[in-house]
Amino acid sequence: MGRIIGIGIGPGNPELITIKAAKMLRKADVIFVPKVQRRKPSIALSVIKPVLEERDRPPEILELMLPMTRDKKELEIAWDRNAEIMAEKAKCDKLVAYVVLGDPTLYSTFAYLARKIGEKYPKIDLEIIPGVTSLTACAARSGVFLAEGNEILTIVPSDRDLEQIEEIVRYADNLVFIKGVQRLKGILPILEKVGFTKNSLVIIARRCTMPNEEMKIGRLIDLQSWFASEDYFSMAIIKRKGER
Repeated sequence: MGRIIGIGIGPGNPELITIKAAKMLRKADVIFVPKVQRRKPSIALSVIKPVLEERDRPPEILELMLPMTRDKKELEIAWDRNAEIMAEKAKCDKLVAYVVLGDPTLYSTFAYLARKIGEKYPKIDLEIIPGVTSLTACAARSGVFLAEGNEILTIVPSDRDLEQIEEIVRYADNLVFIKGVQRLKGILPILEKVGFTKNSLVIIARRCTMPNEEMKIGRLIDLQSWFASEDYFSMAIIKRKGER
């Protein structure tokens, strides 16, 4: 049996691929890259391209289509199908890599695939190589410290129910909203209700570390006048005390 490795390739800048991740990308026989739209190129593939160009022999590169849906039945079918495709390659005694932006253990599609493969193909070895996360990369780019001392850092998917968000952020010192920021203006009254002030520091980043990166740094009071991108690869960092 072969091996399947979930490789975190960082937030988008090829220079943030770790040494271990690059080493495995140079060795892998088969590299799977996730895609959500057939007509659009894979971002993950573009990130690892510089590493692949260093190889003497190119790997087999296969794209896995991942449906953008909340239909659990449809998702289960997709995870089963893609897990089987990956397992068939691994069963040929090949080193198989699945690349994801950021880190495989944090809101990653690899989690679902690894679970399916572990259940159905227990003889296949599974490994995870961590990657630089988008939230730490954005913090570094903006010069912000995510948490100090005993501060509570809370990561919140921005599409959660507003009542849930109010309960979640009530005790947080610093917040990271991920998976888009288009609802952030609607969340503003909740933040004010639980003690964030007009001077609380806000950073909004879109496609951080990628060539088309955009970043705004200001205060909570500025949020109403900012355009909220619908880009999935957008995030916001908010600090209760308003200090970097």
